[in-house]
Amino acid sequence: MANGYTKLLVVGAIVVIAILLASYGADFVLNSAAQATSTVTAYYVPNASPDLGNPGSESFWSTIPWTSVPLVPTVPVPGGISGHTHFVYVKAAWTYVDNVPYIMILMKARNHGYISWMACPETTTTGKLWQPFSVEHAGWWVVNVSYKQSNESVASVNCIPVKDQIQYPPGEALANPIQIIAVNQSGKLVGEILGATGPGGHPLNGGNPIVITSLDLNYSGHMITSISQFVKMGLNDTTWGQNAYNEFYPEDTAKYVTLFYNSSFMYPERFAILWSLGGAPSDWYQIAYTPHMMPGTSGAISAGQDELWVLNDNPRANNTQDFGYPGLTLFSRNSTPPYAHYAAYNDPLNLGYLKDQGIIADAYVNGSSIYYIGGVPFIGFPALNTPQYNTWDLMNGMYNASKLWNPSVVATGITYRQTQTGTYWYAEFVRTFSTVGVSGGQGESHYQVQLSPGKTYHVAFAVFQGGAGESVDFKSISFWYNLYIEPASSSSYVAMLPMLMGLLIAPMVPLSMKTLKYPLLRLVALPFLKTFLKVSGHGKTKI
Repeated sequence: MANGYTKLLVVGAIVVIAILLASYGADFVLNSAAQATSTVTAYYVPNASPDLGNPGSESFWSTIPWTSVPLVPTVPVPGGISGHTHFVYVKAAWTYVDNVPYIMILMKARNHGYISWMACPETTTTGKLWQPFSVEHAGWWVVNVSYKQSNESVASVNCIPVKDQIQYPPGEALANPIQIIAVNQSGKLVGEILGATGPGGHPLNGGNPIVITSLDLNYSGHMITSISQFVKMGLNDTTWGQNAYNEFYPEDTAKYVTLFYNSSFMYPERFAILWSLGGAPSDWYQIAYTPHMMPGTSGAISAGQDELWVLNDNPRANNTQDFGYPGLTLFSRNSTPPYAHYAAYNDPLNLGYLKDQGIIADAYVNGSSIYYIGGVPFIGFPALNTPQYNTWDLMNGMYNASKLWNPSVVATGITYRQTQTGTYWYAEFVRTFSTVGVSGGQGESHYQVQLSPGKTYHVAFAVFQGGAGESVDFKSISFWYNLYIEPASSSSYVAMLPMLMGLLIAPMVPLSMKTLKYPLLRLVALPFLKTFLKVSGHGKTKI
């Protein structure tokens, strides 16, 4: 008798599980299996709170599984420096804070090479700076500094027609910010240049002032040919753009497959998340399509348009050893936040200004270039910023920083931990689902991904091992993945309830079957079992 009831108990449990599986529907079962290897699920976690001073330590992360994402080198050549990171591990969650949804993404990768928070400028193996010039809109403010190699202490300055300015992408001049000042020497005005560089990006005249021998400037259509005229027009100590020479980033650096580094000269550790904004054929996301930068360009993507979140451990990280914190974004640990939070942007966590947090380099990417979104312009790549300021205003600091597009909408934390299997970097990203209104309706959100529960987004991941010489083009990248944001109502916490109820009623099934002489089994369970077997490829199995 005992054995009979045991068998019935097992049969009852199988029936309940089959009913539950079938109740989810054949589509759910098949789609889950098909997407499991290429989908990162953002689980809903009630009342979650990020701790960016210690990323990954929050208790809710322990309830979420890692997704193992394989990576490939961006420049797969023998002896190249790309591809140190073979896998990055990803978790995702989301929560509500005062009815505002936030996405949280945690990445983990094994460290390769040296560990340091001191980032250096990228340098080729021949000693040339990887990116010696900044990028700004082409215009009358771009000038040429002409000097002789035999004497760098003197030079002439002349304007360059826009058509003759080195531009990449089109409309953006590769240039170096310089200051032109007038000093009184024994009652005579003398013009000097500060900050001029040579073709490799190294300071001219050892970084000392360069005396101007002749002047020929175009100030918004007004020609200036003398220092006295320059001063009378109120231009003393203004910033101009020194035009790049024939050697410049990125075309001339496309031939390089490695960078110079050593134990005291290395690059930032970087984690990146790429969000597709569309523009590429939908089928491309399902095949071997790596969304990497095109070599020989200033960051142009291979197809489509995307938003790029890049976390550097220097100069935007949250570690106190990061001497550059937070880089060229005007932030300070002790000053008032420079960027306004407009009323239309609801962010109760106040991202960008949390204790012990860093921020990303937020960028928009298309087939032309990478464009930094907001913040102080001319850091290196072209910038998308508030339309109310022109390039001259921005170059010369004639703007209210709070009116610039806000670069701090994504808060981050990064750290490394020693484990029994090696040293791992942990990087965490947090952002509101929506950035609409973040810059007062000026258009910043048009270049950023907008998220919603229940939807799937195309994402890709990258890791730069700065301590192993990776930087700029050299890194490890993934193929496209799906990131699914599960609705709060179907959270894994809620989804377990039917299964738990099923396990509770399972012991009751044998008794019902025993009492009803099995008709209940055939009447209720059989249709569900047939459906399940059919969708799982066993439609001809006899029952």
